[in-house]
Amino acid sequence: MKRSTVKVDDDTGESLAKKQLQSKANSLLNAEKVDIKTLKGFVQLLKNTPDNMPAGEVMNTLEVIFKNLLKRKAIAGPERQGLKIQELYEETWLLLIEHLLVDSESSVAVKVCMQLIKVEAKHPIAPNKGWPTHRIRGMLETLINCDATPTTALANYGKYCKNLDVLEITLKQLKSLVPGEDFKDSPIKAMNFLSIVNLLDMGKSVLSTADYHVESAKRQTFNYELNRKRLNDLWVSIMAKGNEVDEKLHRQILVVLLERVINHLNDPIQLTDFLMDSLHQFDGPIALLALQGIFTLMQKQNITYPDVYEKLYNMLYPRMFHNKYKARLFYLADIFLTSTHLPENLVAAFVKRLARLALQSPTEDAVIMIQFVCNLLLRHTGLQKLIRASHAADELSDPYNPTETDPVKSEAMNSSLWEITLLQKHVVPEVANAARFINSSLPVMEFDLAPLLDRKECNIFDDELQSKAKQFALNYERPTNLALPKNQFVTKYWDLI
Repeated sequence: MKRSTVKVDDDTGESLAKKQLQSKANSLLNAEKVDIKTLKGFVQLLKNTPDNMPAGEVMNTLEVIFKNLLKRKAIAGPERQGLKIQELYEETWLLLIEHLLVDSESSVAVKVCMQLIKVEAKHPIAPNKGWPTHRIRGMLETLINCDATPTTALANYGKYCKNLDVLEITLKQLKSLVPGEDFKDSPIKAMNFLSIVNLLDMGKSVLSTADYHVESAKRQTFNYELNRKRLNDLWVSIMAKGNEVDEKLHRQILVVLLERVINHLNDPIQLTDFLMDSLHQFDGPIALLALQGIFTLMQKQNITYPDVYEKLYNMLYPRMFHNKYKARLFYLADIFLTSTHLPENLVAAFVKRLARLALQSPTEDAVIMIQFVCNLLLRHTGLQKLIRASHAADELSDPYNPTETDPVKSEAMNSSLWEITLLQKHVVPEVANAARFINSSLPVMEFDLAPLLDRKECNIFDDELQSKAKQFALNYERPTNLALPKNQFVTKYWDLI
């Protein structure tokens, strides 16, 4: 009982403090002349926030106050009062930037900063004119120099990077904010920098939407070619600083390349050596991301890579189920194996590898691999003989060699799909039902794997709960009363008491 009473008292205290804060703010704004002492009190309140006053409420109040003062042009002019207000405004900005790095307050801090920028762009403070780019620079410097990657602040700032004016100014500022030392010497700062670059989406959806944070910025249309050149220059700087980095940074560089950069490069062929080295020198996520980059070059630049199927084959191993990029692996494997002109012994090795992995995989991955196997059998009808092969009915008699790194030499063509038959006894009905495709004629159309890539085990569990079970009759005579039915053996030996 005491705990609930304390909670009510705390809530009441916060509500009362909030009302007092709003009342003081209204009094300040309604006065003919701004009370510097009261305004300074608000700023000090953000600097030393009491326990019964959420910092977010103070920031929101300061946003309302300074937006009004900006519109009234009270933060300008040679008058002593105007200079005092400007000093307090700049101090408020420093405090807001500090609160960017506090997870619980980051969302409000970013919102207040961007709203003040919006008003300041329309009502600039002399001698500044137009967009206050120095405000964005201050925010970026704080995010880059943080001692730990500010995930929450980056996510909140990323929402505004979908506006073309914020996107362009951020890209323009980042060129001069590249860390001076090599990435390997300051890995945290490098990760923060790369995380900001990863927010810059110049894809078709963002460009076609053409949203702007500041209305006046619409007059200057977004120059794609100019910003593309800036992105190319930024990527050159990243590559120059990114030598001999650890695996975590190497992976982040590849993510930035694939998601934000590669489609806008002037000469993507220059990436070939970087991607090849990443593919051969690393395993796991780095090799997978490098493979995706190589596929993009094969698709758009017509480069050839003879060992790509062998490398893809060796990425399919049990540990991949714990890889956060496994959905990309299934997606890439499906695309690489789309062609019907691939050698059957090569595709047979992938079929066997997927079937064998389905025995060891989590439930959601087993369904994907079973349907993937079915798709491959439809694309290569000659492999359907694996379904009926009786000479390799179990693991002991199976000539397939799962430890062979060269898929062509794995003897998969002489094997069978006994794994799929075994999966028909899986404890999860969805897996067992998916494996029954080999019991009858194969479907005419391929399965669409895309909806399954983001599926989780909890989704399968929820589907099972919602599925309706068949109702089985437990009696062939409709009961008319509480007596036992006639002609039953049970009535010979028991009486209903």
